[in-house]
Amino acid sequence: LDVMMPVMDGYTFLSKIKEDERLDMIPVIVMTQSGGTEEQIMALSHGATDFVPKPYNAQIILHRMANLIKLRETSAVVNQFKFDALTGLYSKEFFYTSVKERLQEDPDGEYCIVCSNIENFKLVNDIFGIREGDRLLQETAQLMQNMVGDEGFCGRLSADRFLCFQKKGMEQYDRQHFGKLDLSLSSLMKSIIMRWGIYEITDRSVSVEQMCDRAMLAADSIRGKYSRYFAVYDDKLRAALLREKMITDSMEKALAEKQFTVYLQPKYGLQKETIVGAEALVRWFHPEFGLISPGEFIPIFEKNGFIQKLDMYIWRMTCSLISKWKQEGLSVLPVSVNVSRADLFMDDPVSVFVNLVREFQIRPSDLHLEITESAYADNTEIIVSTVRQLREKGFIIELDDFGSGYSSLNTLSAMPVDILKLDLKFVHGEIEKPEENSILNDVITMAHRMHLRVVAEGVETANQAERLRMIGCDYVQGYYFSAPLPIRDYESLLLSQKEKADEQELDILPERKQVNTLLIIDENIDYRKKVVETFEDEYHVAQIDNTEEAIRYIESESRNGISAIILSLTLPEHGADRVMEVIRKGPSRWRIPVLGTIPGYAQAQNLTILSETDDFLCKKHPAFDLKRRIHHLVDILAFERKEMSLMNEANHDILTGLLNRRGLDSTLQDLQKIDMPAAACMFDMDDLKRINDSFGHEMGDRMLIEFSRIVNSVTRASDIHCRYGGDEFLLILTNVTCCQKAVERCSDICDRFRRRMDALDMPATVSCGIATFENVSEKMEAITCADQTLYKAKQTRKGTCCIYRDEEGETGCYPF
Repeated sequence: LDVMMPVMDGYTFLSKIKEDERLDMIPVIVMTQSGGTEEQIMALSHGATDFVPKPYNAQIILHRMANLIKLRETSAVVNQFKFDALTGLYSKEFFYTSVKERLQEDPDGEYCIVCSNIENFKLVNDIFGIREGDRLLQETAQLMQNMVGDEGFCGRLSADRFLCFQKKGMEQYDRQHFGKLDLSLSSLMKSIIMRWGIYEITDRSVSVEQMCDRAMLAADSIRGKYSRYFAVYDDKLRAALLREKMITDSMEKALAEKQFTVYLQPKYGLQKETIVGAEALVRWFHPEFGLISPGEFIPIFEKNGFIQKLDMYIWRMTCSLISKWKQEGLSVLPVSVNVSRADLFMDDPVSVFVNLVREFQIRPSDLHLEITESAYADNTEIIVSTVRQLREKGFIIELDDFGSGYSSLNTLSAMPVDILKLDLKFVHGEIEKPEENSILNDVITMAHRMHLRVVAEGVETANQAERLRMIGCDYVQGYYFSAPLPIRDYESLLLSQKEKADEQELDILPERKQVNTLLIIDENIDYRKKVVETFEDEYHVAQIDNTEEAIRYIESESRNGISAIILSLTLPEHGADRVMEVIRKGPSRWRIPVLGTIPGYAQAQNLTILSETDDFLCKKHPAFDLKRRIHHLVDILAFERKEMSLMNEANHDILTGLLNRRGLDSTLQDLQKIDMPAAACMFDMDDLKRINDSFGHEMGDRMLIEFSRIVNSVTRASDIHCRYGGDEFLLILTNVTCCQKAVERCSDICDRFRRRMDALDMPATVSCGIATFENVSEKMEAITCADQTLYKAKQTRKGTCCIYRDEEGETGCYPF
């Protein structure tokens, strides 16, 4: 750079580029007049890296430039080691070095290390993207740098963990201070929570790395605790750290010396209160420290990976017990064991369990596998695939801790499970609520609709047991019935209830569907044999080689057990088209998944039927590809059915099973011109409040249920019936040719109801208002008229039916 330039002199240029962060790092050599000392000083003071007096030698310039570039590259490498590229804070290594140097320089100074951690930072990246995540980290780094100012320094430890080193007492660390910092972050992005851990440096013999670990431990100790922003490392945390070290140091020896043992907590059927099984729980009796709580050592084992060894030990001990009971002639009731998320990722977990039951000569159904819902949170496909294979081998899968925080009806519908275990905190919390505010009944009803048994954990009082019995819970376990028992005490309990236990032995086994059929329709015998070999362990494979027989088979009763169909698309005389027409024409068959097969992909161009199948495959496929595709189709169908079941649950009244208002709105959209004319019939239970007050709400509910049963028994499939309100019911009668027909049908319903209530010694009547309509567009107006006419009937005389007559609103009332 020549300092003597037109427009802008070299000194001004130097000042400008030094203000720009993008240009600041570029080395600049200034050319000065020979002997111009003042010019050289001015150039260096404005940021020049070096100067060369005129006239200059070209070789000197080249060497100086090479040295400068090398120096700058070396400086960049040093800076890369010293500073974090994203945030500009010290790197972890340079932070450790700087702390060590500062402590050596000031041996009497009082300092502290502050560690911060952004909770659930991974979710920020997943939801908002990497760029927004990086922006949050940069803003957080700036926030911390402002916090320490010039009196300390900051470093980035890992992805979302930061460290500060500063003088003790520099800031007043209290809830208000860290609350303000947390609010600063929340203004950047909603729901960001920062946890802070503080280690006050009192013991300088501890390494800097350990000091930072202690600050980190303090921050982690309040993870997930609402309203706790910071924690200070103290003797209590130190004791916890030492306790964890003791547990870790003792675990291998404890396993070798059999300090771990199995306790069994019985599960009881609520109807007869007899034993139907048990859960195997681990207990650790340490020779020096006595009983160590599972709540203390299991999280440590899950963190350090030892949980797999412990689980295997418990599984073997449980299988050995079941085998022993069989040999001794005791009632062999199923025992459930816990399976951690880590267990599901070990090498071939399916083979591990299969080999276990073979070794001890017990049935897979004797050993229930409890898997927590949180295990499904990550790598769902792998977990679901493993669990599905275990079920196919005959193991019963229990979904543990439902309601503990991970629960989702959507994920439940996709999980291959047999039994739903309700978390004890969820059970306690819901039972404490008034019945109308509790979702416990809804969860149990939903589980039953999905063909799942329900076990409630933590039942501790008679009131809890009775409430669960009333809402249909199948099984319970908890201290009200029995605490976890040593093996001998459980065996004594089995002997004392042998007769009752035998009666209930299979009750806890869910109704497994019959072995379903995989139908292969193909003219090639060799290909049919290949399919049989691939699926013989999972399905009954039905083989058919011609179109006519295939159609007869699909139309027979056996179609109800068809899981999927593998259909050759090259059957003679357009046979595949005929088969597809039969499959799709009936409501009970249209969702059987069909995998079409062709000899080669060249034939695919000429087959329009490909669009009718759910998937297709060239016959030159490996066996695993066919298996994967069939599993995928079957899983999709199962999910659709469960989704429909949940939708059905949402659209129906829990008490009566009739449509609710939401279901009515959806169903009314399906009314067609072919259903006209129709009649809207509004019913109202007379004196339901008096029934509730005199006989109790249980009898009032019985009254509503009896009415809904009568409506179901006398109406047609094309009619619509709905629980319209607390004591109101709406019936849409389709294809009503005259008003008198509507009156006769409603009168019949009301007469049946009155006679049924008399039989129950609970006299009650129902009133009805009717309005007919000719066009679909008039349906809402007809419902309004029926509602108005209903109240005309009640004013005239309870137990009366009135019909809306004409434009003038005249009505005719008919007593029953």
